[in-house]
Amino acid sequence: MHHFLFHELQHRMLIGSGAIGTSLRAQAAEGEPVELLNLRQPDTVRALHAAYREAGSQILVTNTFAANSVTLGEAGFAALGAEINRTGVRLAREAARDDCLVWASIGPLGLGLRLADFPADDLLRIYREQCASLVEADALLLETFTDPREAQAALHAAKETGIPIIFQIGQVGGGRRRWDRVDTLLAEALREGITAVGANCLHPHDIVAMTAHLAGRTDLPITASPNAGHPVIERGKVTYEYAPEDLAAVGQELASLGAAVIGGCCGTTPEHIRRLAEALRGRHIAPRSTRLASGAAQKSATPSRKSAANPIRSLMKSSDFVLSVEIRADRMQSLEEIVAGAATISAAGADLFDVPDNPGATVGRDAMVTAARLQDLLQVPSIPHLSVTNSNVLRLHSTLLGAWDLGLRGMLAVTGDVPSMGHLGSLAGRVADLKSSVELLRLVRKLHGGQIINGEEVADPPDFCAGCAVGRATAAHIKWLRSKVEAGAEFVFSQPVFDYESFERLRDAVAPLGIRFFPGLLPLTSRRNAEALAGGRIPGVVVPTGILDAFSRYESRKDQHRFGLEMATTLAIRIACQAQGLYLIMPFGKRRYEETASLVREVKQSLPHP
Repeated sequence: MHHFLFHELQHRMLIGSGAIGTSLRAQAAEGEPVELLNLRQPDTVRALHAAYREAGSQILVTNTFAANSVTLGEAGFAALGAEINRTGVRLAREAARDDCLVWASIGPLGLGLRLADFPADDLLRIYREQCASLVEADALLLETFTDPREAQAALHAAKETGIPIIFQIGQVGGGRRRWDRVDTLLAEALREGITAVGANCLHPHDIVAMTAHLAGRTDLPITASPNAGHPVIERGKVTYEYAPEDLAAVGQELASLGAAVIGGCCGTTPEHIRRLAEALRGRHIAPRSTRLASGAAQKSATPSRKSAANPIRSLMKSSDFVLSVEIRADRMQSLEEIVAGAATISAAGADLFDVPDNPGATVGRDAMVTAARLQDLLQVPSIPHLSVTNSNVLRLHSTLLGAWDLGLRGMLAVTGDVPSMGHLGSLAGRVADLKSSVELLRLVRKLHGGQIINGEEVADPPDFCAGCAVGRATAAHIKWLRSKVEAGAEFVFSQPVFDYESFERLRDAVAPLGIRFFPGLLPLTSRRNAEALAGGRIPGVVVPTGILDAFSRYESRKDQHRFGLEMATTLAIRIACQAQGLYLIMPFGKRRYEETASLVREVKQSLPHP
């Protein structure tokens, strides 16, 4: 059975175990390592393993993480190390029966600043001792490693046993050198011939980013065990911010990135694993790209300008329903955090990502770069918005050519928001050689013909599938839309609609133009939010009075938020039955990615299946 499951690691996703240390901590005496419970309370440890097996775990991780002579020695139990480790494997094996693999946990020594002065020979000796007492396991799980020198000793000792090695990276810190540290650890592990690589003991957002990074660096199976978010103290009790259903959503993100083993770390419980297993039941390992693995691979992965088919144009010409989700290039989030959040939405079923260009005239991350990274890492076609308001024609040409070089094949031409309306006020001046999105669409078409705006030639001209925007179903708005179509627009996104009647009017007005139509939908999350949009600050956005009145029935912000999301979901499902696509604008707030993913999932599930 065990050999079979290892073979399956290449083809079928496996559910890992949940937390061991945080689950057992309350049972251990103060100041004593939880690993000592293997001897003092074996029934408790065995029962925890059995609970994970019953919840759906196909891999049980032993209670041996810190069962080394350093950690045990500091607590006065060094002499019991071998017995603790052997018993840890036996207890997991008894709970596993014939259904689960047993992976023996080995963690860092917890030396802190002392590690720099710790002799290399001593590191190797200590890890050899622990590894030798874990040889009855199916694999050695080296987890939460952050230091290359310590990892090298542990990997070398593990390799000497001849048992498969699973290597997991922990919190390596932030900053610009973060991924350099990850790559160094990965290289160290690859040299020792590991079976799989992954990450554990990280916040879900970080674990998604780490998984995406590793997926681009190696063909090996990838494991991922996130924490249940950050710990929170409530009434003197430590809890974690991610509920079981939240972890299940994270699991779907990780699955979409190609993870082969998904489990949980600190704060996760059997119920977390149960919901995770339910969400991933029957999933196969998603294919992934390794084009970042080497310079040569990266070079070969640059999309060809000569490609016959533009994937964005193919998507627009297909008969399939297409759901595009707006991902904001928010300056208050790192690009890694944005990608991690978008992965949640990708796993829910989004077909396309679009990235606005400084919406509301606020400083954000570059839309082109963000769109390119989303497309590259998540394998979801992505299009940036491009506005004429803040660029002269020199910059617009260069931006378009650069976007094409980054692999982007579509864009949304917009006029853009006037800088003075944003948070920089008079500090940001308007720079606009082109006066409208119509002129931008003409420039894009001229570039495709091999010329820049003054008639000079450009090599390998880009062939963007360009779109545009429409506001309301008025004669003036539709006349202006017709000008955009004549200028080369191939699809149109609308400003958000808030009731079905507004959608119908827009759909019927746009239909004679023969252009792919994406009605916009923005969930309203509070009466205050609805009133702000109803104030006319955003051109083309109209909030019916009836919706404002409906919000008045709910006093608390929580109830208003729930009502807004329910209303948006109902409208989205109804529209999806009558439209070719949907343009979903994320709501604001801390849970915007999770809530958007939930809405996407509801819409996709409502569609008739062929």
